[in-house]
Amino acid sequence: MPPMHEMAIAQSILDIVRDEMAARHCTRLDGIGLECGALSGVEPESLRFCLSALLDGGPWADARLELRIVPLRLRCFGCGTVFGGESGQDALWQPCPQCGEQFGHTVEQGKELRISHLDAS
Repeated sequence: MPPMHEMAIAQSILDIVRDEMAARHCTRLDGIGLECGALSGVEPESLRFCLSALLDGGPWADARLELRIVPLRLRCFGCGTVFGGESGQDALWQPCPQCGEQFGHTVEQGKELRISHLDAS
């Protein structure tokens, strides 16, 4: 059973898609592009499963889902070095590879959860 958190997010995404398509007078949905950051708090495969379940059997059943994982990117508070990677929360506690500073890093990327594009007509 998928987590309810991702199911609610999937439903919200489809609500946004529906509203955007109506505003642009589109009736056919060919694809949805999503960006999911490593620190977004969303399990990407669960979100994919939930979206597929909600789309299945409906008018948008053939729509492609493109899900891109946005890696974590941090900027060191001490020296300004940019570093990060695919891992989420654990990377927040790793020291800067340049100067060794462990605290105060700024998250520049990785919190995203957004619709990047719609392929609709």
